[in-house]
Amino acid sequence: MSENKSESLKNHFLEKILNPKSICVFGANNNLMTTMGSMQLRNIIAGGGFDGNIYPVHPRLEKVQGIQAYKTIFDIPIIPDLAFIILPTKIVPQVMEECGQKGVKHLIITSGGFREIGADGIELSKQIDEIAKKYNIRFIGPNCLGIYNGWYGYPDKQDNYFNTFWIYKPHKRGNISLISQSGTVAAQTAFYTNELGIKIGKSISVGNERNIDLVDVLHYFKNDPQTEVIGLYIEEIKRGKDFIRLAKSITPKKPIVAIYAGGTKAAARSIMSHTGSISSDHRIYEAAFKETGIISTNLIMDFLFYLRTLSQAQSYNFFPKGNRVGIITDSGGPGAMMTKSSELYGLEVPEFSQELQAIIKIDIPKTASSVNPIDITFHNNFTNVFIKFPKLLMKSNEVDAVIVFGVYDFDDLFDIIEKSGMKLDDMMKKRDELYENIISKSVKRFMRKYSKPLFFAGPFPYRYRWMQKFVEDDIPIFSMWDDITKCLSILYRYAEYRKNSNPKSET
Repeated sequence: MSENKSESLKNHFLEKILNPKSICVFGANNNLMTTMGSMQLRNIIAGGGFDGNIYPVHPRLEKVQGIQAYKTIFDIPIIPDLAFIILPTKIVPQVMEECGQKGVKHLIITSGGFREIGADGIELSKQIDEIAKKYNIRFIGPNCLGIYNGWYGYPDKQDNYFNTFWIYKPHKRGNISLISQSGTVAAQTAFYTNELGIKIGKSISVGNERNIDLVDVLHYFKNDPQTEVIGLYIEEIKRGKDFIRLAKSITPKKPIVAIYAGGTKAAARSIMSHTGSISSDHRIYEAAFKETGIISTNLIMDFLFYLRTLSQAQSYNFFPKGNRVGIITDSGGPGAMMTKSSELYGLEVPEFSQELQAIIKIDIPKTASSVNPIDITFHNNFTNVFIKFPKLLMKSNEVDAVIVFGVYDFDDLFDIIEKSGMKLDDMMKKRDELYENIISKSVKRFMRKYSKPLFFAGPFPYRYRWMQKFVEDDIPIFSMWDDITKCLSILYRYAEYRKNSNPKSET
């Protein structure tokens, strides 16, 4: 992934919001548990990298969370790159006016209670619009959680991030960027993304979009070298034509996955009370998604899994050239279900040639099947399952992707062995070395060499240690087997779209 940013991107107004060198914070105090702004300030501090350039503004406190506070923004000795406002709604225009007088050009306004509350809120919205125009200010919000930038200060600062979200758990840095009209989708999904290996580099909660909207952010991510996959949570699109034109130019190179939350009567009512947005018939959005090559879903877990699949495809360049799937399983039931779901999702599970089957039969029990799926129930050779058979299928010209079911975590088994009075032998204890020295390196090498997806699944929750080994190494891993064929189908469909959109490119 290239890290060099063009001059146009460096001068983009979002660059200063995502990468400020200094920030002033309105609305934080020393009460972390009851004041939203206090925890948001704590998150900014926890991310590191500001080198002391954090300036809390508070009319009464001398210090806020151990940092010198200032009675007004005019007392701050510098002009901050960014102002972060988490104050009662009626105070926001006055504070924003003072920011403008100070010379601050970039704001995040978390405060709610604008257009979503009716006439009074609409009037306040007009006031902040006028102040922004007067001082040439660009701002995110209001009614948002702001931003997360896992690439903050990179590469000079390897482990820093910038997080204004209220929730305390940051995403782990990667090549996915989110644009969300819901703060929860932007921020609180981190509890799942981190466990599932879904690596979010940047996430922006755009709120009511009074000044910076979804299209603005999408334009920035189009040219951002750290963004290779984009996720959207949408309740309304204000600039429909601009959105369609921009999305069409992005999707052939950077896949976009979207959730549209409106489209039903009850959903429209919910969205109106939440943000004041007016949603449209879901069929309009589905037509727009189809026209632009955007992958859509109504389910948050599908959304996250699709993002992870496409992120790994970009990293390993494993876009399937066809829809043929080879399945290796050590259990007949999951193999049968994956075979059926593959076909239901538009994939093909072809019968292997006699030549390929003859090679497979050399290393499988007499009771096993070599047809496809390769069903090797009761096998005792894990290197065949994880390395030899996947490599054999990937080298062949008979499949375009490979699924392996049989990832097990043996910690519970070993606990029972020891609990029952038996000692573990050396071979059992070396299971971790087997993974580190053989499986992980081999699997990564196969995917890069053959440019074919190699997906793994096992009957364990993601929290188990061996599952987390796959997650940490960014190897496609699924708990159980339902999601694996769905994601592979999405990847195949996107690969076809990408190929047809870029007829001269090789995928």
